[in-house]
Amino acid sequence: MLQERWGWEYVPPAPVSPSPEADRMPVWYEPPAPDVGVLRQKVAVAKAKLPKRLAITVVAWIVLSVGSTTLGFVALAAGIAAFVVLPILVPNSQIKSALAQARTEREARYNQFLQAHQDWQSRITAHDQAEWARQSAAMLWHPLRLGSGPSRVDVFGGTAEGWTSLLATLGCSLVQSGARLTVVDFSEQYVASALAGLLYERGHRVVQTELPLHADRYSVLAGLESDEVADVLAQAVHTMRRPGDHVDLRALDTDLLETVLRRLEGTPTFRRIVAGLEVLRRTYDIGADETLSTEEITRLTSAVDTIGQGDRVQQELQFLASSLGLLAKDEVAGPDAEPLGGLWNSEGLTVVATAHAQTRRKDFLDRVVFHRLLHDVRDQRDGGDNVLFVIGADGIGLEGLESLAKHCRRAGLRLILLLERLRGDLKELLGSSDSAAILMRLGNAQDAAAAAEFIGRGHKFVLSQITTQTGTAIGKGTAATEGTTETTSETVGFSTTKGRSWNRDVAHWFADTVGGSNSTTRSTSFTESLARNWSTTATESTTESVNHGSTRQRVYEFAVEPTTIQSLPTTAFVLVENPPSGRRVVIGDCNPGITLLERVALSPRS
Repeated sequence: MLQERWGWEYVPPAPVSPSPEADRMPVWYEPPAPDVGVLRQKVAVAKAKLPKRLAITVVAWIVLSVGSTTLGFVALAAGIAAFVVLPILVPNSQIKSALAQARTEREARYNQFLQAHQDWQSRITAHDQAEWARQSAAMLWHPLRLGSGPSRVDVFGGTAEGWTSLLATLGCSLVQSGARLTVVDFSEQYVASALAGLLYERGHRVVQTELPLHADRYSVLAGLESDEVADVLAQAVHTMRRPGDHVDLRALDTDLLETVLRRLEGTPTFRRIVAGLEVLRRTYDIGADETLSTEEITRLTSAVDTIGQGDRVQQELQFLASSLGLLAKDEVAGPDAEPLGGLWNSEGLTVVATAHAQTRRKDFLDRVVFHRLLHDVRDQRDGGDNVLFVIGADGIGLEGLESLAKHCRRAGLRLILLLERLRGDLKELLGSSDSAAILMRLGNAQDAAAAAEFIGRGHKFVLSQITTQTGTAIGKGTAATEGTTETTSETVGFSTTKGRSWNRDVAHWFADTVGGSNSTTRSTSFTESLARNWSTTATESTTESVNHGSTRQRVYEFAVEPTTIQSLPTTAFVLVENPPSGRRVVIGDCNPGITLLERVALSPRS
């Protein structure tokens, strides 16, 4: 299988993916404070009971001091320690111990958290570095090959530089895989010159021929029988007529040419055929023109009455003589000229180009060469790994191109057509089941629109509306308030006071009323107040607002806009094919200089 390379597909590397650890960042949760509420409550209770306990301790000291001063001080110290100090110091000590232990545990856990966070950050950094390394090492350009294996590829549009690049890129890959290339170039732009130079430098066989410049070495009509020559020339003449005009004239042309060719001797040439037609028209000057022998003139003269002398026959004889006479003027073929058909399917690269300063001669020469090629392809049975390029065959017509494609497919010969425009009946070439299409720059608006329509449409969301709203609101207000407040109040109060005195013995507690007093007091107050107030309030406010909005809607538009096709770079193209996996549309570039870039892959994108 041929390892063809039509160009390269630019594939941007996949973006750097976020690390899966990004959502797993360690989070520090502050550990709960130790539960010292019970201890604090004990301290609070002890502090609340401190006066009472202190009083009891003092009383106990006083009582015990009566019997023994030492015992009283011991009791005082013990009471203070047991009832005053310890109930407060012990819980406080426990609280400090619990807090210290909690602080130690928190520091240990926080150190573990810092280590876990550092490990997480290291994993994030390692992932990002690996992603950046992958992205920087990813291949950007991948060879572009056809997945459908079509028997025919139609290239529409492009410039001479674009075609030259396409042939150089594709041709080198085909020849390296063992293919034999034949290039028939009608463009007069020598687009195969770069390919020929590259292959010649690598030691491959390269043959280049230009007609009619090399007509002395190669003959278009050599190697054909008289009926085959008549068929080739009749087909070439027929393509000069508009489609549908006098279809039966092709049969008449064939009959007239066969009448002449059967009566000629030796290898037929355009000059001799034109002379034979002049004999049939009775305009041949026997004395001045020695192109035909006496025997040939005699045989042709005997056929004059056979073909008839009607206006239609005479007009067709004149048309044939005029058309073939275009090539007869430049004919210099010698007796050793090789048949042009011997160049097809030669090893390496064979280039057959046509060029002429006169438009009519160039046009008719293209048609004759094309139909000679079509005749030879029709007789071929096994194309093998041969690839045929036909460049600039726009003027040949749809019928001839479809016929060539059919016979190439039957013979197993790969056919690649390079056509300058996408117009007229050539649009019907697009979309064949056994073909692929490559669309290069098409400057004409109608051609670009037809190409965009063929590429297809698709749904997408586009920005359809942008709105901006601005607003200013100004508010002003004035408020006045006036009020009077009158208050009246009367207060009546009573108070009673009782008194009692106590005596206390040192050893015994006793109470004895030695005297007391009672008193009652009544008070009355009356208050009356009057207040009046006034207030005036003025307000002013200004509010400014700005709102921005955008609207997107789903549309069904061209996958590639016509203006994009009109402005494609010289070597860029759009490939459209129908492989088993489904329709495929790819943007490619056939610039041979891409091989000198970095990050160019050797195999297509998977």
